[in-house]
Amino acid sequence: MSTRGRKAELQVIEGGLKSEPEIPAHIPDGMRSEWLSVVADLRERQVLNEAMFGSIDSYVLAMWNMRQAQEALDKHGALIDAGKGILKVNPASSMLGKAQSTMLRLAAELGLTPASRSRSKMKGGDGRRDPDEGDLFRDLMDI
Repeated sequence: MSTRGRKAELQVIEGGLKSEPEIPAHIPDGMRSEWLSVVADLRERQVLNEAMFGSIDSYVLAMWNMRQAQEALDKHGALIDAGKGILKVNPASSMLGKAQSTMLRLAAELGLTPASRSRSKMKGGDGRRDPDEGDLFRDLMDI
């Protein structure tokens, strides 16, 4: 499943959310530190606002589902007995793939991946290129 067009870019929000938000009750205990880590990172880059909490929650829950699915695969294996000696694919493998896909997509949108962080707007700046900074295309083409 792919999306077309340019991805939305995070922007610095004047007066972005600075106060310490409460961890939602639906976040599992084992994922509370991850939720706090993501919120702290976004606040530090000055891109955190109230509208982002749904994406943060979804990211953390996808990571939780991914871990749960991996535990099920480790415990029961990739193939399970469907009865009468017939093997079938463990449903946890499908859950793992969907959770990984969701997590990676949301990580990119939140600026949590190395590739998304390399974009200037993800660093908490205003998105403008420093004139003293070299232009890779110009450097490669010697123009």
